[in-house]
Amino acid sequence: MTRNSGDSVSRREFNKTVAAAGVGLAIPASGVFASGSDTIRVAMVGCGERGTVDAVYCLKSAPGVELVAVADLFPDRIEASLAKLRQEVPDQVKVAPERVFLGFDAYEKVLALDDVNLVMLLTPPGFRPQMVAAAVEAGKHLFVEKPGAVDPVGVRTLVAATERAAEKGLSLVVGTQQRYAPQYLELIQRLRDGQIGELTHLEALWIGDMELWHYHDRQPSWSDMEWQIRCWPLFTWLSGDHYVEQLVHNLDVVNWVADATPVVCQGLGGRQVRTGPEFGNIFDHFAVRYEYGNGLTMFAMATQQRGISTRVGNVLHGTKGTAQVNRATATITGESPWEFTGDGSSGDLEMHAALIRSIREGRPINEGVRLAEATMTGIMGRMSAYTGRALKWDWATKASELDLRPARYELGPLPVAAVAMPGRTPLV
Repeated sequence: MTRNSGDSVSRREFNKTVAAAGVGLAIPASGVFASGSDTIRVAMVGCGERGTVDAVYCLKSAPGVELVAVADLFPDRIEASLAKLRQEVPDQVKVAPERVFLGFDAYEKVLALDDVNLVMLLTPPGFRPQMVAAAVEAGKHLFVEKPGAVDPVGVRTLVAATERAAEKGLSLVVGTQQRYAPQYLELIQRLRDGQIGELTHLEALWIGDMELWHYHDRQPSWSDMEWQIRCWPLFTWLSGDHYVEQLVHNLDVVNWVADATPVVCQGLGGRQVRTGPEFGNIFDHFAVRYEYGNGLTMFAMATQQRGISTRVGNVLHGTKGTAQVNRATATITGESPWEFTGDGSSGDLEMHAALIRSIREGRPINEGVRLAEATMTGIMGRMSAYTGRALKWDWATKASELDLRPARYELGPLPVAAVAMPGRTPLV
């Protein structure tokens, strides 16, 4: 698999393109699920731990959904994933041996299957923009994990694919599942109704007492490329750094609440705990301040450090009160206090159910714009922290030429890029 040029996409104006891509048009496309049929056939591209969880939710979200093909780079990943799926949803796993695909081009073989209606793109984020673009051209409905990219060139590729999906009447649902969680939905409506007054400043927090969940000791048989992909959160070209890969959920919530994207940001960060070469080239802590152009500000913090106090969620301040929300509950304090009394949810099952329903009813859902915006919010914060430079949204989205992809995708040598040093790492 060779790199595709992003030059033509990079000349698009981001804001104009995302606006055009925001509407899903019900135009027939090859491979679109026929309304009224009984079975939706699903393929997985990427068989890691989180991807397997996504597949379980998808298969459980509605009757008549079957997994018929899988693809990954490593056979052991496929074996472990299928074993888990056969345990969780045994009657819905119908993957024949000839529909197990390996290699960097395995996704292309999945996309060539005419009877696959829905493709789940679950690989590390560094592969995502190119795969989304190819899947849209193949006429497949998509579930796309977050984030959508790891650099501005990738975001522009994602935006162009989102626009194309809208033209073809394809559903493109993304892994920002908090948008489907009942406690978030009720809180957002209360904010829209003015229950905390005019918004003043917002917080996005993923202060985690944790280490990387995909860290493995490097095995002697692993090439540079295999090590980096197996431990993908450690490497910026694959994960975007944990600030992008993980905090993107809560950055998306801020953009949702603000109904806007930031205008400028300035960030700090570094490596204090995970400093050895075995930890790749990502930071272990970030703090970034954003301005939204109407006096509204947002402060974001993300850490992955063992032994610290933790806090994950969003805090939303207004002139009449303060709201807090996470994957368990939501509250408002101030002039009009309130507490969510229903059952909190991650939103995962609701998200996949909405996707399946959209395909069956022929009413496409296209969430690519918001994935691109949340991803870019994270990327510009990381770029600011890496370089020590304040960044403007317009420059980052339209002019930055940062492209972290390797020259070739093959299991062989791949030097690790140097750890960023604020004030020394160039802004590209």
